[in-house]
Amino acid sequence: MDARPLTQREREVLEALLTVDFQDVERLRRQAADVAVVGMCGCGCPSIDFERGRGLGMAIRVNASVRGSNDGLFLFTIEDPQRGEVLGGIEWVGVEDEDPGELPSSDVLDISPA
Repeated sequence: MDARPLTQREREVLEALLTVDFQDVERLRRQAADVAVVGMCGCGCPSIDFERGRGLGMAIRVNASVRGSNDGLFLFTIEDPQRGEVLGGIEWVGVEDEDPGELPSSDVLDISPA
């Protein structure tokens, strides 16, 4: 897939996930301004990747649960050999029978640092 801009909903959720405070969040907030979607999950869930698997590892930085359900999502970073920690993507964690076609609205997310 070619890189594409984030949808309005994806941008809204990313910005909401980055409102919590944790170590180096300011650097990630700056990266978020220029991030693009380079991959999506093949199963049809709304997971998105901001980097093509070049990282040395994945770290979950922010968790979010969807109020009124058992579903959730998390923001992860990867370690890039040249740039250090970079935004990796948003991973959907669904346990309901069907995955939504897009990420849930940020106003139904309970967000906390990982």
